[in-house]
Amino acid sequence: MCNAVIDGERAYATPGELAKFVGAENLVWQDHNPFSRWPAGEDWHRMDLCLCPIDLKRTLEKAGFDYKRGVDPMEWFIVRRTER
Repeated sequence: MCNAVIDGERAYATPGELAKFVGAENLVWQDHNPFSRWPAGEDWHRMDLCLCPIDLKRTLEKAGFDYKRGVDPMEWFIVRRTER
């Protein structure tokens, strides 16, 4: 499984999906894709395959969300104030 941000029943698994949830201005991209070397000249920021190129910790904090990690470390659960 790849990274997923989970808010209740909804899971966000791509940068495009996450941008709609947190706001595109809050996405924090990794300095480089940690798993793949894209072809020369290819902009991996446009690749909407998975959340691996997103720094999820910094993105969620920048967007003002509290979160907790799941048993599976690839799961990032949004914690609402009523859940604390």
